[in-house]
Amino acid sequence: MTIQRNIPPEFAATEREADTQPHNETVFDLTDLLRIIRVRQRLILGTAAAVLIVTAIVLFNLTPLYQVKALVLLDQRQNKIVDVDAVLSGLPTDPTSIENQIQILRSRTLLGRVIDKLNLDQDPEFGGGSPSLLSAVTYYVNPLHWIGGAAPVSDGKTDKQAKRNKTIDRLLNNLTITAQGRSSAIMITFESASAEHAQTIANTIADAYVEDQLNAKFDATQKATVWLADRIQQLSGQVQAAEAAVQEYKAQNGLTETQNGSSLVDQQLGQLNGQLINARAALAEQEAKYARVVELQKSGHADDVSQVVVSPLIGQLREQETDLLRQQAEFSSKYGPRHPKMLDLANQKRNLDAKIDEEVARVVETVANDVAVARAQVNSLSGSLNQLTGTSNVENKARIRLKELEATATSSRSLYEAFVARFKESQGQEGIQTPDARIISHAELPNSPSFPDKKLTFGVAIPAGLLLGFLFAMLAERLDAGFRTVSQIERLLGIPVLTTMPEIPGLKETGEAADRVVESPMSSFAESVRGLQMGLIRSNVDKRPKVILVTSSVPDEGKTTVSISLGRLAARSGQKVVIVDGDLRRPSVANAIGLTDAKVGVVEVLSGENPLDQCLVKDPRTPALVLPTHRSASSAPDLLGSVAMENLIAGLKSHNDLVIIDSAPLLPVNDTKVLARLADAVVFVVRWEKTPREAVVNAARALSDINAPVAGVALARANFDRFHYYSYGYQDYYGYNKYYAD
Repeated sequence: MTIQRNIPPEFAATEREADTQPHNETVFDLTDLLRIIRVRQRLILGTAAAVLIVTAIVLFNLTPLYQVKALVLLDQRQNKIVDVDAVLSGLPTDPTSIENQIQILRSRTLLGRVIDKLNLDQDPEFGGGSPSLLSAVTYYVNPLHWIGGAAPVSDGKTDKQAKRNKTIDRLLNNLTITAQGRSSAIMITFESASAEHAQTIANTIADAYVEDQLNAKFDATQKATVWLADRIQQLSGQVQAAEAAVQEYKAQNGLTETQNGSSLVDQQLGQLNGQLINARAALAEQEAKYARVVELQKSGHADDVSQVVVSPLIGQLREQETDLLRQQAEFSSKYGPRHPKMLDLANQKRNLDAKIDEEVARVVETVANDVAVARAQVNSLSGSLNQLTGTSNVENKARIRLKELEATATSSRSLYEAFVARFKESQGQEGIQTPDARIISHAELPNSPSFPDKKLTFGVAIPAGLLLGFLFAMLAERLDAGFRTVSQIERLLGIPVLTTMPEIPGLKETGEAADRVVESPMSSFAESVRGLQMGLIRSNVDKRPKVILVTSSVPDEGKTTVSISLGRLAARSGQKVVIVDGDLRRPSVANAIGLTDAKVGVVEVLSGENPLDQCLVKDPRTPALVLPTHRSASSAPDLLGSVAMENLIAGLKSHNDLVIIDSAPLLPVNDTKVLARLADAVVFVVRWEKTPREAVVNAARALSDINAPVAGVALARANFDRFHYYSYGYQDYYGYNKYYAD
């Protein structure tokens, strides 16, 4: 029954698919991470130690810095000694305003005053003094200065300004201004190599800021005072001109006013109008009386006229008339109508009535005269009123312009008085100005440097170094393009791994490793060769393979060592073994087993120059026979693919139990592809952790393309300390190691 496993069809896929498979194959789990830490512990610990050493060197060479803090509060409380509006309003405490104050604290103008006050431009810490030798060397070593051409010619003023700018820049680099949460406080933080410098500079910056606010208010007040004085002077001239224009206009137009400010003509007009109204009322009354008198007179009732009734003369006449009527009544009883007394009384009565009528007529004429007088008065007042109205109209037209002039004069006077009042207020404010910020906490002298924090730095450096070492370890694992475990090869190639052969440290030549099979048969190396032998037997239990082809993807994989070791182990077990050097381009079997005297070999047999029995050489350490290659062939593929080669392998196979062919690598040349058709089984040698996976995949694809009978993979030259840990775990490895005689 054949259990031989060939390369699966996926390795005949496109080049792109094959190239992507190795990258998708490696998956790390927790066990893999722990193994990486164990295997790469030297790298991890070395990286951590290097980080600590570098950290210590840097820390102990860093200049310690001292940090101080001063706190400034934006105070909205205002001085109310003089209850007037300030020229500059108080600072608001919204976030935008606080940020504006932070920018003022960081302004180059403010810091320039601090530099001038403390003479920081002469301080070596901030670039003062003469340049050091190191700075001069650094300047000329800097490549940027090489390509910049000749240095620009500058005068002393430019150099001084550049030096000052550098000092301000260094001051800014050590200065931090931050708002304190939701409050209106601003923190001033300054770092310096000197604790005293840090304290002095921080407090000076705070004082300069408060002083800057006060100076800003003083400057604003002084500017406002000067401007107000100039403006008042201008307004004074305007007021005088406006008021003079009013008086001149009054004089030109004869406009006079009373004490209450009203026009004299208007006042006269009002008085005359009142008189006219009264006169008209009196005229109407007189006309009404006259009309009533005339009416009564016509009706014969003139005696009912009120003027008649109230007339003293008529009253006397009425009394005389009454007396006559009484006498007439008395005499009428005594005398007859023709009695002289009666006639005398009648004559007296007629005379008396005539006098009464004459007096009534005179009263009526008086009423008519009163009407005429009242009408004449009304006419006179009306004429005067009309004349005065015309004068008033002319004056009112003139007063329109007068009002404009008076309004202009009043406005100028009001503005002038307002500016005078504000001028007095501004003068009063100059002596009571207070800043809108105050220092609530001065910088204190620090006891210890704030930088570097050695405890914290070392506390961070240790885990950081370990983490960096672990990252390097992970990177090393990922950059290692080879295989480390059996499962990796079998999952990727679908080919069983027959054995894993350890790397023997300290060996200088290939043959020394193959000698371990003879010299140390109980060693781990010899045990791995036995595993390969058993794997080949189990690859086809129905028909044990007799012709074994050993190849690899690239040179220096250890295929020659595998070929010789396998042949020697089989020969020591009593089998008839022939080791054939099938690498006609770079033969190595003869040198590996120490056959320095061999002069003929495979090429001579195939070319017919020498018979086979003259070319076979016995292995110096085992009964195995060796058919070496003494010289390179000019056309290796033609010889290996010839009928002579086929007959040679067939003859060796018929007379021996095992024929082992050490062939050329698969990727550089096609020799192995030609030989593979003659083999019963192919052993594909892969160097542990070194052979790139892409190379292994490509070589496996080449074997699959020619349908080579691949029995399995020999994972060669493995570091057993790490290999067993990758494969079994650290504790299991030491348990297995007890069985070896290494």
